[in-house]
Amino acid sequence: MACRSPRSEVVDWVWLAAADGRWRSQRDLVHKTGFKEEEIAAALRFLVKYGFAESSFAEESRYRMITHAPSPFEAANLLRAVASESG
Repeated sequence: MACRSPRSEVVDWVWLAAADGRWRSQRDLVHKTGFKEEEIAAALRFLVKYGFAESSFAEESRYRMITHAPSPFEAANLLRAVASESG
């Protein structure tokens, strides 16, 4: 991808690329999605920070999505729905 992508789009694509729950390296996700390495790194930090993914640094940095949890897209939609009901 030549231009900078919206962060939410990168997060969604990283989630989809690794939604099977298998361990993947950041490099694998760069190749699989076509986003820049720094965009993937930012998306992975977000996903780990908010509990959508977990990381392991035993041999090399690896990540996997938490498959039994809602995706970031589903969580955002749920939060929007709750906000609209209360407002």
